[in-house]
Amino acid sequence: MFGTYGMWSRLIGNSFGAFYQGWTRAFIISIVLLPILLWNKQIISIPRKDWGWLSLFLFFTSLTQAPVFYAFNHMDIGSATLLFFVSMLLTMYMVGILFLGEKLTKIKALSFLLASVGMYVIFSFSLVFFSLLAALLAIVNGIASGGEVSFSKKLSGNYSPLYICWLSWVIILITNTFISLLIGEIQHSPSFSIVWLYQIGYTTVSLLGFWLIIKGLKYTEASTGGLIGLFEIVISILLGVIIFKEKLNIKIVFGAIFIIVAAALPHIYNLFQKTKQHSRRA
Repeated sequence: MFGTYGMWSRLIGNSFGAFYQGWTRAFIISIVLLPILLWNKQIISIPRKDWGWLSLFLFFTSLTQAPVFYAFNHMDIGSATLLFFVSMLLTMYMVGILFLGEKLTKIKALSFLLASVGMYVIFSFSLVFFSLLAALLAIVNGIASGGEVSFSKKLSGNYSPLYICWLSWVIILITNTFISLLIGEIQHSPSFSIVWLYQIGYTTVSLLGFWLIIKGLKYTEASTGGLIGLFEIVISILLGVIIFKEKLNIKIVFGAIFIIVAAALPHIYNLFQKTKQHSRRA
């Protein structure tokens, strides 16, 4: 689901403004989730002690849609995905260490180094063929997503994941609507055109992707889920190559290898440690 974001963004293209497509998707998802939350009585007041973490979470969340939509439409899907993914990974490490009390282990340090090398390779390649703005916005979106995911950890223990998800789409609806109107984007009326079909498809994968990962992590370890999640990069690159005839430059391949290895290392290490513990107990 997440790996198709670039495809849907490219199919919509310039038919919708970057912020308009963001707020309309957010509106549909917010409306769909609201009755589910009301039925399960999951909408609750948030005490003052959580307002700070909630504000940080919502700030980063509000920046997670329009920037990457622009990047997908002004550079290769593969390059945009890799820049997004590695900046998200680095942001999660930094927020975890600086704000959440996580330790910088040797494995994380090595992952950080490999991810940085991967980002340099992809970014240097992107600047040769694409606009600086598109590359920077892909990175901005990755930073925003990394902050969103990291700061959500301070809330997920006290509130349902679906409620947190709904709050994130509500803030996207508010901020993207305001900016869309402010910069004068065309506010299209809903219709039975092909571009609205693409928008519905994008909305569906946005909603299902989150639900499926929450559901899946109930039945598998986080480390295993993290490794499976790397398939997102592969899917994005393959869709760019197959559907939009994008070419795989050698720098993209090397950058992707560095980034995937960097993201996989902590998960592989955790699985290895758990296997050793089970062996000792046996």
